Amino acid sequence: MRKNSALIILVYITLGVIWLNLGSHWIERLDKDTPGEDMSFLYDYKNIIFLIVSGVILFFLIEMYRRNLSSMEKSYKQLFEGSIAAIYVLDRSTYRLLEVNEIMVRKYGYSRKELLDMTALDLRPPEEQEKLKEYLGSEQPEGRATGVWLHQKKNGEVFHMLISHHHTVYQGQPAFTVIAIDIEVYVKAEERIKELLDVYETVTSVTNDVIWEYCPHTDKLHWMNGFTEIFGYEEALRGDTREWILSKIHPEDRERVEQSMEESLAQLSNSWRCEYQLQCADGTYKYVSNQAFILLDKNGQAEKMVGALRDITVRKNYEQRLLLKNQMLKDIAWNNSHELRRPVSNISGILDLMKADAERNQTDLSLLEMLERSAAELDEIITKINDSTKNVDLKN
Repeated sequence: MRKNSALIILVYITLGVIWLNLGSHWIERLDKDTPGEDMSFLYDYKNIIFLIVSGVILFFLIEMYRRNLSSMEKSYKQLFEGSIAAIYVLDRSTYRLLEVNEIMVRKYGYSRKELLDMTALDLRPPEEQEKLKEYLGSEQPEGRATGVWLHQKKNGEVFHMLISHHHTVYQGQPAFTVIAIDIEVYVKAEERIKELLDVYETVTSVTNDVIWEYCPHTDKLHWMNGFTEIFGYEEALRGDTREWILSKIHPEDRERVEQSMEESLAQLSNSWRCEYQLQCADGTYKYVSNQAFILLDKNGQAEKMVGALRDITVRKNYEQRLLLKNQMLKDIAWNNSHELRRPVSNISGILDLMKADAERNQTDLSLLEMLERSAAELDEIITKINDSTKNVDLKN
């Protein structure tokens, strides 16, 4: 605005100087060319013409300025009313609302008339009012976000707004123009993310899972919480490439694990899973189960892998002890069956001899038959024990 006013004054002075100089010079020449006549009256005409012409020029310049100013006011008004943010003007001394836009009316639930009878303090919950007074009463940088503030609707609902303000003059009064953006959705989303992170940290601490992320294009591997606690690698000792983690896999397992991962990436599988031994920072090995999801980009190529590395050493040790016990039980059953078969064979032989002798001496054969049946049943039991131990699958 100041530039436009200065431009009008500059144009007026420039044209005035030009007209006065040219007019005086023209009258002096005319006076010399007509020595017998008095041409001094032309100075009055020159001044009158100057006033008329300058008045017309000033009128057009002022009209142009007014139209420009009117257009700017209209643009500002459209911006004020059409903004997606709540905008209001408040008096610097009384904090009374001087102007509000339509978003303010819809956001807070008050009518425009009600808002214009209120102060900025009325839009805040009681616990924020004193804080706002202290803020407005001190010198603060303007034009930037001043932080997140709690606001209150007519129905008592409290929500978060991101505020920025500017010094201005409204209808001759020192004022602040305030822009307020509703960020309640983002605040709740952030709170939800924090809750999920807390849940995640709790779950990972209970399950010994370490979440990791790997990008094949950049060969960058990122470990979440828990990797140092479980495997002992401090950040200074921890690499962030695929080669580094592969170098920590037991030599007996590395080729199998690497081939398995390559096949999953090449086939664009949805998931990958593998069990192997991973070396800890102290040189010992732990059994781990590694499972990951493979995420694809818009071109259908593997963009990243997101997985969970779980320490299953306790389970593996238990399985090994169980296998050992099963082997011991199998050996015991096998030895016992063979130990039992020997006396059974002796009994069977003795029975044959006794049976032949009993037929010659006409002895009662019923007792011998009962003993023979018992020996046969015992032999059948031993055979079943042997068959059962042969069918034991120690690996499963």
